[in-house]
Amino acid sequence: MEKACSGEKKQSTASSPTRFTGMLPALLLAALLLIALKAGSVKVLRITGQITGKEYFAAPVKDKDVLTYGWVHSLERLPWTEDYIILGSGRLLLKRITIPAFGAGIPHDKGKVTRIENGIIVMDEIHEEFERIDWIHSRSALDYIMLNGEIVLHGEDLPHHVPLTLEIEKGLKLWPK
Repeated sequence: MEKACSGEKKQSTASSPTRFTGMLPALLLAALLLIALKAGSVKVLRITGQITGKEYFAAPVKDKDVLTYGWVHSLERLPWTEDYIILGSGRLLLKRITIPAFGAGIPHDKGKVTRIENGIIVMDEIHEEFERIDWIHSRSALDYIMLNGEIVLHGEDLPHHVPLTLEIEKGLKLWPK
C-alpha cells in the first residue's frame, strides 16, 4: 500500500483550470447555438425589385403582426385597405378588405362576413394565404403601407412603375441584407 507522503495536497480535478478550459469550446458552442436559434426566429419584411433584386425596404416583423396596404383604386379612385396577418410560416394571410363602394375589378364576394360599417364595406374573415405580394408600383395608387397601425412607407417612397415584391423572409439572419 502506498501512503501519501511529504504532506503534498492533491488538487481536485473538479476545480482544475485545465478541466474548465476543456469545457470552454462546448460552452461557446452552446452559446452560439442559442444565438442561432434566437436569430432563426427573426423574420424580415422586405420589398425588392422583381427584376433587379434591389432592396427598397426592410423591417423586422413577428408572427401575428398586421401589415396593411392603403390603396387608391386606379379607375374608380376609391380608397381601399387590405389587412394581412404575418403567419409563423412567413406567409401573409389576407384577413380583411375595406372599401367605400364597388367598381371595376373590386371583388364583391371575398370572405365569410361582408358588412357595412360607417358607410364602408368590410369584407372580413377572408383567410386567403399568399407567399408574397407582387405588383407594379404606382405612386398614385399606393397611399401607404402600415405595420401594426404605424405607417412605415408612403407610395412616393418607392420607385414609380417598377415591378416590386413584398415578402417575409425567415430563418437564420443575424443581420439584414
